Amino acid sequence: MKYFSVKLIIGLTCAFALLAGSWAYAQNSQTVPKPTPKTQTEPPQLPTQPASVSPETLRLLEMIERKNRELKKREEELLLKEKNLEALEKNVLSDLQKIEEALARSEEMVGIRKDLIEKNVKALVKAYSNMKPVQAAALLERMDEGTAIIIISRMKSRVAGKVLGAMNTRIAKNITEKIAGKKTDNN
Repeated sequence: MKYFSVKLIIGLTCAFALLAGSWAYAQNSQTVPKPTPKTQTEPPQLPTQPASVSPETLRLLEMIERKNRELKKREEELLLKEKNLEALEKNVLSDLQKIEEALARSEEMVGIRKDLIEKNVKALVKAYSNMKPVQAAALLERMDEGTAIIIISRMKSRVAGKVLGAMNTRIAKNITEKIAGKKTDNN
């Protein structure tokens, strides 16, 4: 767009120069009586608008001037928009960097939290594995089923079997089916 407006301005300027040149040529080609030498005290007189300039030429000159003004105004608007876009891009990039930093911090926090949860689960599995099966079964029956599933599924098979054997049959059946992946929460 910028290339187009500069090219158009150059073209219109060239057309204006051609018209001005033709006007100057028309001025010089008319027979003008030689001025008589004037005294030095008299100020020189400026020529009036020549009668040889056609209305068509004046209309073209006015049109060229109007187009030049329009192009200049348009170019200024485009420059302003370009500056606004650059500022907006800078703000967006800054905000994007802040978001990426916050995301990295939150991922780090989630990683730390997962590590803590994993350590806690390992400690619980070890604690329940060291209990007598009847005691562990009584506690796991009263616990949230999801937590109980996590703990029992991480126990050694021999220990998990003894704990499940000491549990209420219905609860042990549900836990076993969910560990095996045969039953969903909706069934």
